Amino acid sequence: MSEFGLHSEIMFGRGTVSQLGAKAKEFGATKAFLACDRNLGEETYAKVKASLEEAGVDYVFFNETERDAPVWLVNKVGQMAKEAGCDCMIGIGGGSTMDMVKGATILLSNEGPAEKYVLPDPPSIPVAYPVILMPTTSGTGAEGTKCAIIAVDHNGWPMKWSVFIELAQTIIDPDLTVTLPPYETGCCGMDALAHAVEGITGNNPNPLAHACGLNAIRLINRYLLRAYHDGSDMEAREGMAKAAYLAGIAFDAPLTHIGHATADGLCTYLHTSHGEGCALEIPETLALVGPAVPDKMLEIAEAFELDYDKNMSGEELGQLAAQKCRDMMAEMGIPSLAQMGFSRDRMPQVATETRDSHLSDFCPVQPVTTELAEDFCYKVYDNYKGSDHPWLDCCTKAH
Repeated sequence: MSEFGLHSEIMFGRGTVSQLGAKAKEFGATKAFLACDRNLGEETYAKVKASLEEAGVDYVFFNETERDAPVWLVNKVGQMAKEAGCDCMIGIGGGSTMDMVKGATILLSNEGPAEKYVLPDPPSIPVAYPVILMPTTSGTGAEGTKCAIIAVDHNGWPMKWSVFIELAQTIIDPDLTVTLPPYETGCCGMDALAHAVEGITGNNPNPLAHACGLNAIRLINRYLLRAYHDGSDMEAREGMAKAAYLAGIAFDAPLTHIGHATADGLCTYLHTSHGEGCALEIPETLALVGPAVPDKMLEIAEAFELDYDKNMSGEELGQLAAQKCRDMMAEMGIPSLAQMGFSRDRMPQVATETRDSHLSDFCPVQPVTTELAEDFCYKVYDNYKGSDHPWLDCCTKAH
């Protein structure tokens, strides 16, 4: 048996930011907690505040956000919102801000701290107040999924654990993504691609996720490089906004698998960004699972518009799709781990998360042993040679 569905009402289109206040009021909100990324800019802040004010919804403004939604910040925001008497939670920004808001909402109607609910095997926690999310990037899909990914200290390492809650409203305004810089546009787009690929190829499939994932791949193939090269290309920005949301639906119920487990390991032990980690794992994920899911790999090849033969094996199709992803990464200046300054000797450490993560249980290649995990991570390091023009000022440096 499989369970799947959408987790919020969706409002999509340019200018929909103006509808934020009306939707909050529709849910009965009198005082909202308005959490925004710290770097959105005064114009965006003004738009969202004006929408709430015009609807007569009071708010508490907060933009002291942090990367990867640390659990201490989730606790702080939950406490602030509770003390202020907020009856609606609004998150505007990237995945970290939206996940922070999801986690904090739990604390409005449940006893804290958040560590009670954010766990390696994520539980579903009911919430009593509406959550409205608006993405300003096209990558995480957090705006449409029930999963909140929170960084929790575990034995001195910032592990990425999760909790599930239900949303009330998603508002996707592609205009809010226009100022996202090229490098971040590329990494976010590859994160969305990883969601789509892993959602389709995992061992817990469903038809909604499958359809959304294939459509997301088609859109990313068509629009990601365009959005990277010209951030003002609104057709491309709209296409990527759709793709990120659809890719979120693609992994929401099936979950991701070995690729995201490895991306989490790269983030935990090497401090790469989540988008960089996802970009680096996608080629090897495709290559690994191709032989196990040949029919799905054929559909992925079609969505990528690859020059393929229908008689190719799953292994051949997986390798072809993997090279497509490496070429995209190189064009967008995404560096290899070696270019970032990391030693190959760090891969066994990363592989511990690949092996131990609950996500790897959903990989179609089983079991994910220490040997398989280490081989996978070595291939992530070895098989992508990087870019001739990485955005070195944006790239993560070795710690």
